[in-house]
Amino acid sequence: MRTREMRCASLENRFSMRVDHTRADRADAGINKWKFPDVILLDWDVGQVVDEGYQLDKNLLEMKRSLGEQPFRLTSVELKVAMTLAGFRENFFQCVSNSKWAHHSLLAVAHPLDDTTLVEELRRLGTSYDVTIVSYSLDPHQLNGLPNVTKMINLSTIATGRQRTGLDWEHIKDMRGRTNDFIALFEWIAHCLNEGRPFDYSDFRAVMEIQKQYT
Repeated sequence: MRTREMRCASLENRFSMRVDHTRADRADAGINKWKFPDVILLDWDVGQVVDEGYQLDKNLLEMKRSLGEQPFRLTSVELKVAMTLAGFRENFFQCVSNSKWAHHSLLAVAHPLDDTTLVEELRRLGTSYDVTIVSYSLDPHQLNGLPNVTKMINLSTIATGRQRTGLDWEHIKDMRGRTNDFIALFEWIAHCLNEGRPFDYSDFRAVMEIQKQYT
């Protein structure tokens, strides 16, 4: 499911990073159980498509910097294969809990959401808590059996949440102390800014590994 979300993001010039929950410090008694998202999406507000590919517009980047504005947006993504009336509130508030630090919250469900009561409840919660909720409307056979499943996606938006103007840096500082993924996230962003162009996260990691060999 995470791989498919990341593949969909790349088609829209969005850049994705998977968060490895197994390496995160969850503390005692599940204190940090709902602290970390499944995927982080990076969007560049200063991106542009040119002949050489997707680049950062240097003029817009400098303007954003001079105004003290962030040239990027981070979306915290919670992924679910399916959702039911019995468990949707837990799924939803897990997304709310692990996205407080980000510009935007996204709850993505692979299977169709056909229950009208469930859809209305999710829409009400998404509107109240500013969480975007989408369904990819994939049946189980499509999800598990097809390599090019992105072609089968019929995206349905249940709710559209507003984006926050800034990041919660205190929250981010805490998460940086609990998982190296959040350290790597901002190293990745800094690398893109220094180079003046966006990198896929996998390409960034490959560059870092090469640099380690020569230092």
